[in-house]
Amino acid sequence: MSLKYQKFLLFGDSITEFAFNTRMSEDKGDQFSLGAALANVYTRKLDVVQRGFSGYNTRWALKLLPRILESEPTDDIVLSTVFFGSNDAVHDGSQKVELPEFIQINIDLVRLLKSKGIKPILIGPALHDADKWKSLRPEEVAKGVVRSNENNKRYSDALQEVARTENVAFVNLIETFSNQGGSDWRSLLNDGLHFSGKGYEVFYNELLKTIRVAYPEWAPENVTYKYPNWRDVEPDGSNI
Repeated sequence: MSLKYQKFLLFGDSITEFAFNTRMSEDKGDQFSLGAALANVYTRKLDVVQRGFSGYNTRWALKLLPRILESEPTDDIVLSTVFFGSNDAVHDGSQKVELPEFIQINIDLVRLLKSKGIKPILIGPALHDADKWKSLRPEEVAKGVVRSNENNKRYSDALQEVARTENVAFVNLIETFSNQGGSDWRSLLNDGLHFSGKGYEVFYNELLKTIRVAYPEWAPENVTYKYPNWRDVEPDGSNI
């Protein structure tokens, strides 16, 4: 058996970049880590490759994805998230991408991944706590960096339709955060935009649920564990 591992690519904006950060808030101590949890559940099965770019939108992501795929043997990558939208859906500023362009770019990203034999997982923007964001980031608000749940939902709904027409997986975080968080959904967000440990845990569970339904062959329990458990290794190592 080869020790060459196939890969699960995490491609997205700051929420992906911070996926291994266990200290999103120093005052709250260690919190759940999406990246570490995925690396753990796929240990000795798939390598989890994080490519997150804080503040990026889909327009800029389209410049990056071909370069990422050039840097990694594409036959090694079997799954990839595509998680942008919170920046595209901003009401003003350099990050803003209008909805028609956002839709087309996501189609382009999905088709590029599919052309390489990679299973895409589109992820829509989550709920947004505008009041908390405004209180913590007044300088951003002054620049027009303002978001709303109404606009996030427009972009999420459009992305869900892209996933349907392209026949790829979709994670609806607005729906998931609403259902799992209930009246306490704001606790899933750290600063109104980025996820708390609780938010990442809800995301993690929904992501695995989606993989099990859309791409069951890549569910952790269905991926071959590399090399025998140590209890099954012959004393002379002849079955390694």
